Amino acid sequence: MNNFFNCSQKLIWVRDLSTEVDMSLLDKEFYTLPFKDNVSNKISVEMNLFDHDQFKPHKQVCTDIATQYLSQAYNLKDFFSNLKITNSWANYTEPSHSHHEHTHPFSIVSGVVFLDNNPSNGNLYIESYLPDIPYFVGYNKTFISIKALLTDYGVNLEEHNNLQNHLVLFLSNWAHFVEKTNVDSLPRRTLSFNTFWEGEVGHKNVSLGSYIF
Repeated sequence: MNNFFNCSQKLIWVRDLSTEVDMSLLDKEFYTLPFKDNVSNKISVEMNLFDHDQFKPHKQVCTDIATQYLSQAYNLKDFFSNLKITNSWANYTEPSHSHHEHTHPFSIVSGVVFLDNNPSNGNLYIESYLPDIPYFVGYNKTFISIKALLTDYGVNLEEHNNLQNHLVLFLSNWAHFVEKTNVDSLPRRTLSFNTFWEGEVGHKNVSLGSYIF
């Protein structure tokens, strides 16, 4: 699968990585990582996984895809020079656990890579668009799961191994969480990364309209 999905004006990119990098290396490395407690699941102690020599090709592929995401989904090709991955880590969610609602501050694009054929992969919820309704004060956020979003587009997750070896990209300031898994579910294993500007960003031809990072 290699498609953009429009989540109420929020474009999410779901892309198969299995033909672009050696996913077996990431899978094998996952089981060697020490983990620490997060709010309701576990994350790796290592927060720069893609900086390891054997994963530099993976880092470059994900950087290129994140750059394409901004360029194609939001037509920003001429507004920044480079994007870089700032940190990368592993997530482990045991049965009956969840991944709390959060955003990624100081990041532009965030990515999640699914390592297993696990139905709970579809339970990643991403903040969706809440329309302005006259005379209604809407303080509550609205979310949609990856499974529901793709189902609306006629995509059957089981036909894509429940997104195994797929990367999901979205803007980092969108709140997201993973629904509590069932007691009899498989452990949920994913890798995540954040990005930030490197070089010039902004309106290049406008005085004081750009900034060098």
